[in-house]
Amino acid sequence: MVNSSDLDSDNIGSGPADAATAMSSAVSILIKSFPQRSYARDIRLCEGDIIAAIDGVFCGMDIPEFEGMLIDAFETKSPTFVTIARGLIFFDIFIDGPLGAKLDYTVAQRTSEISDGFANYNVGPKGQYKTYEALRNVHRHVALYDTSYSSIATICPPLWLMQHRAFEPLAAVIAVYAASAAVHWAAFALTLVLISTYFHRIQFRMIRNYNLFTEHYYWVVCAARSTADAQKICREMDPKCTFSFSHVGPPEEMEDDVKKPARRSKR
Repeated sequence: MVNSSDLDSDNIGSGPADAATAMSSAVSILIKSFPQRSYARDIRLCEGDIIAAIDGVFCGMDIPEFEGMLIDAFETKSPTFVTIARGLIFFDIFIDGPLGAKLDYTVAQRTSEISDGFANYNVGPKGQYKTYEALRNVHRHVALYDTSYSSIATICPPLWLMQHRAFEPLAAVIAVYAASAAVHWAAFALTLVLISTYFHRIQFRMIRNYNLFTEHYYWVVCAARSTADAQKICREMDPKCTFSFSHVGPPEEMEDDVKKPARRSKR
């Protein structure tokens, strides 16, 4: 066990393997930094995020053990189910390879806070979770979608596009259908097959690119059991964010928003 007085006031740098092993029983793994191009950045982790748990069990690993586990996840194509602590917020995420980040250790006091908070956080079985991506625009509107395969996208692309409110691609698909039908029924049949095959292959990447086109920017990646749970995570991270089809209601008025009209009325 390591006493908190033996630790640095901010973090403990990773040192020799024996020192790291000794620390791991009293401290947690911290994402200290990562380069511009890294897997950690791709899945929208942040500097300062803490590895709270693995498969629903509070993480007591040292850094080499954790990095080795991520390498195994990449080689076996079996993502690791990780709970992240970001400040006072907990959320889950699937990590399927090395983060490409510089890892460090937290102080013992911070680990104790994470442990206490995680005790009140419910993590279900790994198989119940799907990966969700959230893109947000400057008005804090969030486009949220799960990245799992959808058979509707293959069977009926227009219906799938309507579900995601992707109206420009929907108009383009319908125009292609109409043009091919006007040429010949065989051309129409071939068009149906080609478009279905295309949507089968790209699916969520099309929705991501469409939302980027509508000036929504890549914001959060998380694992959740439902769209409602994913929206709750987004709302915790940004209390003012909104959704087209909200399961969490409108955002609560912040104190500053309430005071602004009062200040204007006094002028």
